[in-house]
Amino acid sequence: MQRPMLLCRCATIFSATGELDEENFRIFLQRFIENGHGVYLASGGSGEGHALTWEELRRVYEIGVEECKGRVPALANPPEQHTAEKVIEHSLLAIEAGVEVVNIYGPTGWHGYRPTDAELDAYFDTVLDEVRHPVALAPNPNMGYTPSARLMARICDRHHQVVAVNLSGLTEGYFVELRQTLRAEVEIYVPFTASHNALDFGAAGLVDADSNLLPLTFRKYLEAHARKDVDAMNATYGDVMKFVRYVSPWASANPRWIKMAMRVLQQPGGEGIPRPPYRMPSEAVQQQFLAGLRELGLAELA
Repeated sequence: MQRPMLLCRCATIFSATGELDEENFRIFLQRFIENGHGVYLASGGSGEGHALTWEELRRVYEIGVEECKGRVPALANPPEQHTAEKVIEHSLLAIEAGVEVVNIYGPTGWHGYRPTDAELDAYFDTVLDEVRHPVALAPNPNMGYTPSARLMARICDRHHQVVAVNLSGLTEGYFVELRQTLRAEVEIYVPFTASHNALDFGAAGLVDADSNLLPLTFRKYLEAHARKDVDAMNATYGDVMKFVRYVSPWASANPRWIKMAMRVLQQPGGEGIPRPPYRMPSEAVQQQFLAGLRELGLAELA
């Protein structure tokens, strides 16, 4: 079994006036390459994919492939859509840019919509009959509903281009049931907060956004797991959880704390801003945030 991989839903870097900052985005991607982490590009959350124009989406995918492919996985996480046709359109754009895997969500839960099993089956059949490329599926409860593990396993069984399932906000029990019912060659990636046992139970790795700021810390965590150093793994887990708890007041959506942290830590691209409707917090809040980051005592944030 290969060592667990981290896949980061990476941020998209904008300039101080809000344009896509291609130069600093390339610099930003180097932190993942240096630490051996793959990247999910243009995520609807941390990547602000919903705020990107069609041409900006294309450039984000192209830049990610140019910088990462052949060194670390360069993957696409197109923003979720309400119709299969829109998902197909977005997926094909990413594939044309050269990404290795496309992550596909179920239909959005707008206005309380919750698909029946038959509707979700039909939705994925429609998408995957057209997207004949390696894909990951994401039964994400943030969509407004959670498909059952058995339903996801059946969809994966019918469509052999499905190479992974990405879990977020789901229980350890969901992971175990999915692993038991899913065909063996389909990998499962879990969020950091659910990883401590899941890695031993057969998770292929982590899919997360906190590594936008802590790529070295995440690498150390996975290295400790690989050498079965429980003490080091526990210590690093505790460090990351301190960070997760600290940013949680700003984390109803990740761009707020990611962009603020990049600015106060004076990282390349930190002079940029998030796209509306997000707004950079005030200078006073930024300084308060920086003081709290320092108090965490994490070497990577020094």
